Amino acid sequence: MSRRRWAYAAGGSTAAVIALAPPLGELSHHLLWAHMVQHELLMLVAAPLLVLARPPALLARAMPRAWRRGLLHAVAAIPMPPLATWALHGIAVWAWHLPALWSVAQSSWLGHGAQHASFVVTAALFWASVLGRRDGYGAAAAYVFATGLHTGALGVLLTLAPRPWYVADAAAAAAWGLTPLEDQQLAGLVMWVAGGAGLAASGLALMGAWLRHAGRRAERSLTVGVIALACVAVTGCDSARATASSFTGGDPERGRDLIRRYGCQTCHVIPGVQGASAVVGPPLTQLGRRGYVAGQSNTPDLLMRWIRHPQEIRPATPMPNVGVTEEDSRHIAAYLYTLR
Repeated sequence: MSRRRWAYAAGGSTAAVIALAPPLGELSHHLLWAHMVQHELLMLVAAPLLVLARPPALLARAMPRAWRRGLLHAVAAIPMPPLATWALHGIAVWAWHLPALWSVAQSSWLGHGAQHASFVVTAALFWASVLGRRDGYGAAAAYVFATGLHTGALGVLLTLAPRPWYVADAAAAAAWGLTPLEDQQLAGLVMWVAGGAGLAASGLALMGAWLRHAGRRAERSLTVGVIALACVAVTGCDSARATASSFTGGDPERGRDLIRRYGCQTCHVIPGVQGASAVVGPPLTQLGRRGYVAGQSNTPDLLMRWIRHPQEIRPATPMPNVGVTEEDSRHIAAYLYTLR
């Protein structure tokens, strides 16, 4: 597990502890604004950070190799279309803010726990569906902005309501110098302003990643074209390794080692890889000459995406997501492009 993923796991766990442990956890039973701060920490901080830590991959590393592939395949097979997870999370947020359900959540530890569980689970599904779309940062940003719009609208309603929506702990609010209505207004501002700012920042970060990714794709395509033309025009050569490295930015030799590390040889025939003679999947011979991969044009970006997230490209494919990192996918693709 990389240091970055450890940092994500530590940050998400810390946010969850702050949200659920005293003093905030205790205050949330009496004050609406504290309850709202708790929700925002769980949904906008803990959930996305824990998703970025990729806990299934971490769990798989602790399991026997025979079970590892099955776990990753099962996780990858879980359907998580962004529209569905966005709608599911939105329904959870709005439903639990209805006065009747809010009273259920505040009346018992069981109800409170069910509310938290639905928020965290639906938020984690939502963030997993948008943060995993390396081919669709723009769409991911749109879903995040849309979440900010509807949660912001709920925050506005809470803030501008002429009377309290919920049965409040007037004594607890008075201890903080607030009336029940002011407690609700403060909670609405937390959702509207603080939550909206967090979602806006996340959306802008995804938009920036989308622009950078589009720029890299255009630059790489131009570079690949220039190298190919120069090779043909100047020498008429077919230097497979040099061309593959230029296409992907990876190291073919390292890619061959990684193919064995990730267990690709258990399903495919792969020339040059010891023990790669299985016929579970199609042979990868002459992949560098193929016009199509997974039913789409054989480009470096497509091949690397296919190696990392096959279920996103073809949901029905039996090829599992085995947790290949972005950097490792470059090296693996580089080696596969040498197969001519």
